[in-house]
Amino acid sequence: MKKWLTTTLCALCLLITLPGKATTTTDTLLLNRIYRYADSSYVQPTDTSYYSYTRYTIDIRRKNIFLMAVPNLFDMARSGRRHFIGESIRQHVYNKKGVRDSKTLISYTTLPHSENILPPALMYLSPTLYRVTLVDKFLLSPFSRHNKMFYRLHVVSQTDSLALLSFKPKVDNTQLVKGNAVIDVRTGRVITCHAEGEYNMLRFELDTDTGDKQHDKLMVTRCILRTTFKFMGNRMAATYRVNYDMPPIDSTQIKPNKPAFTLNALRNDSLTRIEKELFNPVYMADIGQDTVRTQAEKPRGRFWRKLGDYLVDRIGSDFGKSNQGYFRFNAPFDPFYMEYSPSRGFTYRNDFRFGYTFNPRMSLFAQLKAAYYFGEKRVTFYAPLILTFNQQRNFYSRIELSTGNRIYSSTIAERLSESLLHRLIGVGNDLYQFTDNYLRFETNIDLSPKWGLKTGFVFHKRKPLDLIPFELLDFPREYRSFAPNIEVSIRPWGWSGPIFTIDYERSLKHAFKSNIGYERWEIDGQYLYRLSRLRCLSMRLGTGFYTQKDQSSYFLDYANFRENTIPGGWNDGWSGEFELLDASWYNASNYYVRTNFTYETPLLVASWLPYVGHYIEMERIYVSALAVKELHPYFELGYGFTTRLFTIGAFVSNRNWKFNGFGLKFGFELFRHW
Repeated sequence: MKKWLTTTLCALCLLITLPGKATTTTDTLLLNRIYRYADSSYVQPTDTSYYSYTRYTIDIRRKNIFLMAVPNLFDMARSGRRHFIGESIRQHVYNKKGVRDSKTLISYTTLPHSENILPPALMYLSPTLYRVTLVDKFLLSPFSRHNKMFYRLHVVSQTDSLALLSFKPKVDNTQLVKGNAVIDVRTGRVITCHAEGEYNMLRFELDTDTGDKQHDKLMVTRCILRTTFKFMGNRMAATYRVNYDMPPIDSTQIKPNKPAFTLNALRNDSLTRIEKELFNPVYMADIGQDTVRTQAEKPRGRFWRKLGDYLVDRIGSDFGKSNQGYFRFNAPFDPFYMEYSPSRGFTYRNDFRFGYTFNPRMSLFAQLKAAYYFGEKRVTFYAPLILTFNQQRNFYSRIELSTGNRIYSSTIAERLSESLLHRLIGVGNDLYQFTDNYLRFETNIDLSPKWGLKTGFVFHKRKPLDLIPFELLDFPREYRSFAPNIEVSIRPWGWSGPIFTIDYERSLKHAFKSNIGYERWEIDGQYLYRLSRLRCLSMRLGTGFYTQKDQSSYFLDYANFRENTIPGGWNDGWSGEFELLDASWYNASNYYVRTNFTYETPLLVASWLPYVGHYIEMERIYVSALAVKELHPYFELGYGFTTRLFTIGAFVSNRNWKFNGFGLKFGFELFRHW
């Protein structure tokens, strides 16, 4: 590591002292070489493996009680220690399809209970310099041609072989970085790079070295990451050092019971003075005994740790010999599971997920999603169970149970005379709202990349929310329907293009005590078109209609046009939905035609504003239109943005060419990706 830093500093000094030869033409030629380097250096994936070494130190410089509210930091906040260290060696295996499998060969940490601290920082350790995003799916890279409109790039100094390039964003925004890089003038390769910025509560400085790897010239060989985390008066600093160019590790060199001893022998650089102070106690423990013993945890300590796990930390674990199973449960008191919308008020939601992989083709997945609506004092459950038989053919069976839903229907009230209806409503009776519980079963298979087939059935059981008027009128207290269905999926351009579906559903009256008969068709098309620079266009167009209905009683209930009671859709969970539409309109017409468009992009409008624009990560424009009985047409326009703390959207609606209303939708984002 010292050799790398020395080489970099010498190169920078040489560039600064030599006379510069950069001109506008030379700058353009150099930038074009940088932009083309990724294409010219791409190597087809092959079966290969390599080893990496990681070391990190964490320093809590200031802490208070609010640190307990941060995911994974509850136990650290209670600990009396402020300095921690950890090391690991991992093996990475690539196959010809470009899929990477990584496993840890040896590791140790002084963190309490070996917790994964600052998980967002780990994504910075594998930067992709030449892609659109520098880190995972965020931070626009200055070395990508698609992002040149956001950066000012300037050649500070240049020799015949090297150039010092500085880059800084044209606008202060969290998706952009600033820094400098040493460039190979002949090829455009980034030799070393220093970038700094701030994203997702972390301020960072990232130093990378691309080395001289032959099998993957686009990958960094070494990187140093320095991060600072601040929250409610707390301050934490962390430093990560990664070397992706380790020599092959022989299994005989690894002593599982002595991780510090093993890593001290395999480490190819030197520890700093502070690192040695943190490392020595662990190393001496390894030397003095065969197994590193940890002090037994007191019952009181276990209680507080478990309390923190259950209240503010996400709960989950992997199980099985090869970690083929897992379960996850979101922390019950995380604020970002709260949401506000003008149509439903405040909503709290959470979910439990379970998965198990039997083999590469067969797997099992179960989920339980729940939501509580404070305004209606109502709980909704949604529980799917999916058994996948062949993942490549998308061949699976799914059973889904949902309770606590609400549905509106005016068909029963329309059977009454106007005077009787007014008299019942006048004394507070409700003939329009019903509870809706259903069981759905379906089996899906992709016949080819362009065709899919799904068959199954759905069973609904609906009851009036107010039973009194139904008892007085001697109307049924329960309405049941059993309906087989079939869906054909059409993908003209395969999975990379739009998806069109045709649904047919028909209720079988008297089957399973069904007392409702109907026949329904729906046609729907969706396309999630991903553009460059993290931009995305979500499009949806659909229609549905009933070709047969009972004369006595029926419910207008569609599969592709219904109130989204438990949010979770496209990128933000709001796209493809109507935010201000009253719930009764979903069940008020025997036909519908709908369309929804959402344009998502960073750096659109608000991101360019002084100061506040820095914190805006993503912006969205929503356009939705609907035509149903008595709504010709209904429009919604909206604008929203996401910050590290929250996502907010403002919507305005128009009904039959007249202003209908305005509303805001709000959701928490704090620590969502931690």
